[in-house]
Amino acid sequence: MAIVTAAVERVVAAENRAGPFIVSWNLTRLCNLGCGHCYLDAVQRRSEATDELSTGEALDVLGQLAELAPGAMLVLTGGEPLMRKDLPELVRRSAQLGLMAVIGSNGIMLDGKRAARLRALGAAGVGISLDSATAGFHDRLRGLPGTWEGARRGMQAAREAGLALLVQTTLFEENRHELAAIADVAESAGAMALNFFFLVCVGRGVTQTDLSQEAYEASLADIVDLQRLRPQLMIRARCAPYLRRVLGLHANEARDGHAEWSSACLAGRSYFRITPQGHVTPCPYLPVKLGDLRESRLAGIWWGNSVLADLRHGVPGGKCGECDYRYSCGGCRARAWAVSGDLMGEDPKCLYVRPPDARPELPAAPAARRELDWDSEARALLERIPAFVRARVKARLEECAANEAQGLITVDFMRAHRPPLRFPVHPSGNITGAQWPK
Repeated sequence: MAIVTAAVERVVAAENRAGPFIVSWNLTRLCNLGCGHCYLDAVQRRSEATDELSTGEALDVLGQLAELAPGAMLVLTGGEPLMRKDLPELVRRSAQLGLMAVIGSNGIMLDGKRAARLRALGAAGVGISLDSATAGFHDRLRGLPGTWEGARRGMQAAREAGLALLVQTTLFEENRHELAAIADVAESAGAMALNFFFLVCVGRGVTQTDLSQEAYEASLADIVDLQRLRPQLMIRARCAPYLRRVLGLHANEARDGHAEWSSACLAGRSYFRITPQGHVTPCPYLPVKLGDLRESRLAGIWWGNSVLADLRHGVPGGKCGECDYRYSCGGCRARAWAVSGDLMGEDPKCLYVRPPDARPELPAAPAARRELDWDSEARALLERIPAFVRARVKARLEECAANEAQGLITVDFMRAHRPPLRFPVHPSGNITGAQWPK
């Protein structure tokens, strides 16, 4: 028991030092579509709602974000964020503060002029929703003919402007057999990543039919195979933390490009969401209000909220709490809440049952590494890498150095071990893998 307690304390201490590295901000409920599965229940209207954060309030929140999570990836989404009139000002300020702004859009309004302006103001990339390899299902889901073609045009505009492109697909029974075909579309559009989102039935999503347990499992296996066959495209399952179990990755393990946290639930641990009204929640699909940014400071919410403490350190209930992947996976907290109203309940979509001879997983403290020396030029180069990937790049380089008995990391060593990261150069001068110095 003392060993288990000590292990938990080490993990808690490590997590208590970590701020978020990804933030999702629903800037507005205003939208040009009425998608049947929208978790925000966004609305088609001509003007922004009066209860949404004003420009001044939003700029203040950006300052708080930069203090809490310097260099974090900031996903500015909606609704349709391109319909918010002050989006250019918010993107510009994000870049000035060193945040990596990515626009989450349906792509229809993203023409060449707007994409080029966003890039010039400091946007790093754009995530565009594409729910089928052809127009039929996508247009039906989005509720308007021509939306698939509009998304494709938006993708082309993004790439021509030099924005990194991420393709976002929500899985249903109607499209889950299209994974390879959707990957073909993403690759042909020049995407750096393809994210398959597993539906959580909240917002208008409660009207949609979710995948069965068997379909979830089969789809995860297909995603693993697809990534193996297409290493040039980063393919990930989102809102399906049991991909860790499908990959056989336990706590603090990494393999084949999957980081130790990759695809596990980040909600409230290294990720949170801001609503249009300034409410903070653990993730977009978990509408549990943690605080109001009109009343509280962001840092106080992040470090002091008891719900976040449960998400970070609590053991989930049911079979999730007894699982031999309870820390590396832990189940989707949003799905548990949506079905049972219990934030720490059992994830109802996972069909896995712990084998009789397997013990519940213990928390894994970060692996101890021999401290390696970095020369001044290499350390300066490391500091130019965006914060939301810097720790991973540093760990990868130090692992390579240890494996090769290299005692000092230099710029030449960094060049020889260029990481497979694809974000464009940040306007602040920060670099990523695509611009790693040759």
